[in-house]
Amino acid sequence: MMNKLFALLLLLASSVALAAPAAYIHELQGEARASAKGQSRALQVGSTLDAGDEISVSKGFATLKFEDGQIVALQERARFTIVTYDYNKARVADSNVVLSLLTGGMRFLTGVIGGTRRDAIRLQASTATIGIRGTDIILLVDAAGQVLATVQDGVVSFTNQGVTAALNAGQGSIAPPNQPPATGRPVSQLPAAAIGAVAGLGQRTLPANNPVNIQASASLVKAVADAVDAANKAAEAERKAAEARTDADKAKAAADLATARAAAAASAAEAVQKATTEAAAAAAARQTATQGGAPANAGTNPTTQGQGVGLTPTPTTGDPATTVTPRTSTTPSPATEPPVVLQTQPTTTPVTGPNCGASCN
Repeated sequence: MMNKLFALLLLLASSVALAAPAAYIHELQGEARASAKGQSRALQVGSTLDAGDEISVSKGFATLKFEDGQIVALQERARFTIVTYDYNKARVADSNVVLSLLTGGMRFLTGVIGGTRRDAIRLQASTATIGIRGTDIILLVDAAGQVLATVQDGVVSFTNQGVTAALNAGQGSIAPPNQPPATGRPVSQLPAAAIGAVAGLGQRTLPANNPVNIQASASLVKAVADAVDAANKAAEAERKAAEARTDADKAKAAADLATARAAAAASAAEAVQKATTEAAAAAAARQTATQGGAPANAGTNPTTQGQGVGLTPTPTTGDPATTVTPRTSTTPSPATEPPVVLQTQPTTTPVTGPNCGASCN
């Protein structure tokens, strides 16, 4: 009897370990939901995500950060699934990641896993498969299933219908539904609709791609968001106090202002405390990744502002280790001018969310 109970406890413990969150919402402007196994939930800054979750952004944009540091930025109307996320911290090279873009646009920045073993990550976009040989790429799937792939940094292989196009930094390619991708060319030479469709993603600032403790980082970004909200409420209370005219209104406004200022101070103090906790947890996560075989420079890109995909192409060196050789295939040669029906996504959404600064890893 005791042996059976012990075995059950071990099974429950392993299930809890397997259920550890894969990612969290680092930034959200607008509305997004996650669904899995027939259940749907609203997302907010600090919400955690699991393997199997499908994330839908109905308004604005969302930025996801994974435990190994990889980043996924989603455009408005994007649908994206975390198919598999197995981060093996004891042996990073044995990790396995499969991500799928169902529709809309996304930008992907590799973390520790991609920096340790490139083929440990597979991206799917409609019927296309993207091989990671670079660190910063953009994908777009329109309503017809047409796929656009562009490269901000590094090299990727873009495969559809058995044909692979090698894309270097600053290049892009389009694959119509059930057709091979076009030969890679500078993004600035792609149709205007394609450039417009990816411009917003290419210019978005992404967080650093260092490995993190999901719970600590999620708690921090939520605390910062709460502190920003409390500061905004204090500012509004101060405005109302300045506009008060009668003695009664002035007394009430003064009391509301004192309450709002106290709440803002408490929220700010909590954010500072959580930043200290998160910094220690992030340092431990980095040490764990290094001990698990990750290169010292894997997942160390700083917070960066995009330059606009392909509009300022990065020269390539032709390094054999990062050059993709297209696979041979009997499928007809890639088209050079596929039809473009990609819809441009909004790029003027104001950014008013929390700015965590260096502490928001």
